[in-house]
Amino acid sequence: MRRLTMKAAPVLAAVAAITGLATGEVLAQDGPGLTRSPKPRGDVRIVYTSDHANIGHYLMTNSPSADELRRVIDVHAGSGIDIFAQTVFQKHGVGWFWPKHPGHEHWGGLNAAFDKIAEEGEPPIQVAIDQCHKRGMKFLATFRMADRHSGTGKGLANRKDLQIPDVQDGGMDYTHAEVRDWVFALADEILQRFDVDGFEFDYCRWMHVFPRSTARASHPLMTRLVRRMRERLDAESRKRGRRLILGVRVPQTVAECRELGYDIATWVKEGLVDYIAPSDFFFTSFNARFEDFAALTRPSKCMLYPTVHPKTCWQDQDHFMSLENYRAAVRNKYAAGADGISVFNYMYHWVGRTLDYPPGPAMYPLALTWLREIRDPRLLGERSRHYLFYPLYAGHWGGISPGGVPSVSDPTFIKNDRIVLGRKLGSNGEYRFRICEDLAQPGPVAEMIVTIAGIVGADKQCPARLQRDGSFKPPAKDKLAFYVNGTVVPAETIKVSWPSRGRSKAYGRPFQTCSIFMFPLTSLPTVFGDNKLKAEVVAVDEQGKSEIIIDHLEVTVVPSWKRPPQ
Repeated sequence: MRRLTMKAAPVLAAVAAITGLATGEVLAQDGPGLTRSPKPRGDVRIVYTSDHANIGHYLMTNSPSADELRRVIDVHAGSGIDIFAQTVFQKHGVGWFWPKHPGHEHWGGLNAAFDKIAEEGEPPIQVAIDQCHKRGMKFLATFRMADRHSGTGKGLANRKDLQIPDVQDGGMDYTHAEVRDWVFALADEILQRFDVDGFEFDYCRWMHVFPRSTARASHPLMTRLVRRMRERLDAESRKRGRRLILGVRVPQTVAECRELGYDIATWVKEGLVDYIAPSDFFFTSFNARFEDFAALTRPSKCMLYPTVHPKTCWQDQDHFMSLENYRAAVRNKYAAGADGISVFNYMYHWVGRTLDYPPGPAMYPLALTWLREIRDPRLLGERSRHYLFYPLYAGHWGGISPGGVPSVSDPTFIKNDRIVLGRKLGSNGEYRFRICEDLAQPGPVAEMIVTIAGIVGADKQCPARLQRDGSFKPPAKDKLAFYVNGTVVPAETIKVSWPSRGRSKAYGRPFQTCSIFMFPLTSLPTVFGDNKLKAEVVAVDEQGKSEIIIDHLEVTVVPSWKRPPQ
């Protein structure tokens, strides 16, 4: 995502904003590749990727047993999950079973609960596979292909000559055939020993599998490994009488995939993968354009499962998606051609069962039940939705996501959407926000909320107020006009709030001070898909010094309700 540049507007625009006349052309329209009538293919709607620590750390009791693991699997199966993809491999060790391959080892202590379960006679992976099959779920073994977590490990994990030279924390370099063979050998062993339904290759932990300078030219090397895995799965499929799955979790845009060495177009065209799960490293993006992936997958048998995460942005690590947020994000994904939804890092909803972390222990299994609802795109329109448009990586490497380089401002990896306004008359900028909603239809109630940090009570008539730093300040004299798709938002429809002490970290993304603008959307010309919010400076407070940054938008949509006949 790019920093949105500002442009000085003619004086006429400022006058029109004040008088309520619409100026400028409508820039938004129903997006190509978006549909009001989603038709997901296949019978899989929810792919749940379980972190290596999820079950052992947060869900098992102090006396873990195979029966208890079966009970936990049952809870997941009862929550609408179709594919349970359990992480078993990361760079420094193997979880859930004890590998026989001399170059791999069981990561002792990673999950002490599983070590105890194994004392009953079966490795935990076998217990989980059997129970998944009993409950109608498929079990995939997930490999963290680009893992860079620290640890001791043995074999290739600590071979400096096999690590990516320009990644400081030791990512494995798949340029070397030895690394590719090492990963393939473990997958081969799993197929020989366990009745898994396939694999998920997770490339989003931590994105890099090649040196940055050669990643784009290294497509054939990773494709060679993926093709080899497909051939091995096909051979095993013939023995078992069913097709075994190869899914891939890849970066969230086609451009990121291309730059990092993932030739997903070839993988889909050659039928090498059964599904693609585009994913951000850590957060849910409401603005992502998954139709770019659907253009590749829809003509094929490859399914598209875009990913949702509990977290929303780098500057707020302690608050997670609500059910209303998931409904909104998933509605956008289905409209862009998704066949289902992939869920990643979902355990953050209940890490409070073990750690001092919000929201506390009660969210398991409550949050799991939300997955039942987001299975069906038809249900989403009947329930309230809450869209969040935040700068995903503001505060992280200057807005650069983990797929990029800290010192290189490559637009491919910048995820820091915002409007930047100078303190001068006519300064303006635009923000794209995606809501796959038909707000022109009668019935729904929709509102946009724009929170602007650092601006002290813009256009607010009130006495001076106490600030977070202990000082008293009067409201600023800055005034902004807002447009939605070229039509001005009438000033009389805008509610302005000034929490003069801002917002503390305890309540979300923190602000020292801020102004909040709220206005209805249903009377404005929104479209199904990508819309444009324009903000313009129409009055300037001479005391203000810094730029005005607009990067915190929300949209709420509440469908109509009819009272039952008495």
